[in-house]
Amino acid sequence: MGKPTLHQFIIGASPGDAITDQALLLRRWLREEGFHSDLFAEGVNAALSDQVHSYLRYRPSQSGEVVILHHSIGSAVVDYLLSLDVRFLLIYHNVTPPQFFNMDPALAVQLARGMEQLALLRERTLLGLADSAYNEQELQRAGFSATAVLPIVLDESRYQMESEPALLARYQSGGPYLLFVGRLVPNKRQEELIKLLYHYRRIEPSAGLILVGASWLPAYTEWLQDLAHELGLGESVVFTDHVSQRDMVTYYRLADVYVSMSEHEGFGKPLVESMYLGLPVLAYAAAAVPDTLGGAGVMFHEKNYEALAEAVDILVRDSDLRQRIMARQRERARAFLEPAVRQVWQNLQGTWR
Repeated sequence: MGKPTLHQFIIGASPGDAITDQALLLRRWLREEGFHSDLFAEGVNAALSDQVHSYLRYRPSQSGEVVILHHSIGSAVVDYLLSLDVRFLLIYHNVTPPQFFNMDPALAVQLARGMEQLALLRERTLLGLADSAYNEQELQRAGFSATAVLPIVLDESRYQMESEPALLARYQSGGPYLLFVGRLVPNKRQEELIKLLYHYRRIEPSAGLILVGASWLPAYTEWLQDLAHELGLGESVVFTDHVSQRDMVTYYRLADVYVSMSEHEGFGKPLVESMYLGLPVLAYAAAAVPDTLGGAGVMFHEKNYEALAEAVDILVRDSDLRQRIMARQRERARAFLEPAVRQVWQNLQGTWR
């Protein structure tokens, strides 16, 4: 008898993308467990062309074959799979509400399509896996009866590299620095981080803000840059665009506080990265943020810039408090390391196989 088959499908495959990283790790687990498992996608970055196939190359090897689908946005991948005789093990990474993207109607339509496709997937899904309790609740509201949580894994090997010397030389003598990691999109609310920096610099004039993330919407990015200049922040706000893994880890080590004003996170991998790398987290308690932090870090429910600026100052200056927060965060981060998450995966297999 040949190996059992369990292939995975994602929308886009690119280095450093949280969904891509999760799919590659899960492929390793599946192969170690004896499955024939490949990864297919609609868009494939050239750096991964030898590891990820076009979804159009996939053909089921038998009627009712089970496939793993990572769902986060409307795509041709879902339409293609729905046209085939397959069943789904769904991994739901959340579809961002379209109303956050009124400035990009085409993207808003694609997100709305993602919610419509989620409904179509329900009847053929054996198990709906969500990467947070928040996302599991969304699956349940959409009518999925069999659901569970499988968190995103933090691959420790990707965070144990040496810092980038050029970045250390550029920023190490400055600060304190606030940090946020995530693509530049309206639901992340980077404009509110810029406003927070404006208030914090009244307390600490040398403070800066580092925004690590690719620009998805040029108009939004330009507006953020204009806002920074209008507030007189000049070069105090650093827009890095997409960076290498080594550079990203270096920014985490350079920063003093990780701050999130995001109003919609399906999981929030940078929160876990911050906890693992010893960076105190101050985050708006929206969507999946409370689930991911799990009682660690510092959360707030009201965006009062003056009060938050004082909270940042306390987190920067109070070394005893920082140590207590970081200790709790390190404990929480262990829940997202490979041994813990793989055990969850293994425990779930009996619910769908």
